[in-house]
Amino acid sequence: MKTNQRKTRYGRLLDDRSELIDFLDSASLGQLLGFSRFLTVELVEVNTQSLSISPSSDEIFPLVNQMILNELFSRHRRVDHREHREMLTYLSELGFEIVSLDTGMGDISTRKVSIERKEDDFIPSLFDGRRLKQLGAMREEAEYSYLIVSKSYDAIRLGARDRGVSEQTLISFIASLCAVGYPPIFIDNRHDAALLTHKIVQKIEDDNPRLYVPRPKSPTVNEYRDCLIEGLPKIGSKLRRRITKKYPTIISLCQTTPEELSTIEGVGINTANRILAVLQGEKNDSA
Repeated sequence: MKTNQRKTRYGRLLDDRSELIDFLDSASLGQLLGFSRFLTVELVEVNTQSLSISPSSDEIFPLVNQMILNELFSRHRRVDHREHREMLTYLSELGFEIVSLDTGMGDISTRKVSIERKEDDFIPSLFDGRRLKQLGAMREEAEYSYLIVSKSYDAIRLGARDRGVSEQTLISFIASLCAVGYPPIFIDNRHDAALLTHKIVQKIEDDNPRLYVPRPKSPTVNEYRDCLIEGLPKIGSKLRRRITKKYPTIISLCQTTPEELSTIEGVGINTANRILAVLQGEKNDSA
């Protein structure tokens, strides 16, 4: 019954040009996929000779598929080809492109999110100072960045013991990660790690976290200031705190230079130029 309803709905689009145009202008990815399936599979059962639409369904099909590809490419949901083969399989099934990501972009990258995934290499990263720098570089690439460890803490602790690393040293390292804004998320399953990655991206990219955060009844001047600053390019709450520590007022932030602003951890020169272009107008808009 549902199949017939779907055919009737999509068949009506082919009979009404204006309705088809309205649909293509506003359709979500899921709706486009459903329409594409109708055109390729279910349209066989429809008497196409009776359709009054022009162009024909054969001409609409490549247009719809191109729109689907454009939407998928525009999402920039990518996973590095060097990731574990299971992670590549799970994430590619969830719509992530398999590509070569640059250093500092993490193992998984989207428009707003960078995620570094660790597993057996979590313990060796204790002795590699470049790892912390790499995590710091992720802040320049994305507004939100996370560290996922696809092993349980007990497994990590036992692995550290086998390598002669004391639990105190391990805890100290985890504390250091927390201090720089990367508290590790331990999840003992690659499939679940892939699903969690997908959900994090969905919540952030769709800009609909579904969490109610009540607005203060009487916001202070600083709360209004914080709201304004977090609305600037690539600034989340953590970076906003570092910025307001150096620039306690909007005026002081407006009067700084890109070079001075980029000395703050997590603010590269490109981000600094974008922020000041917003605050100062065309003065720094060349970036």
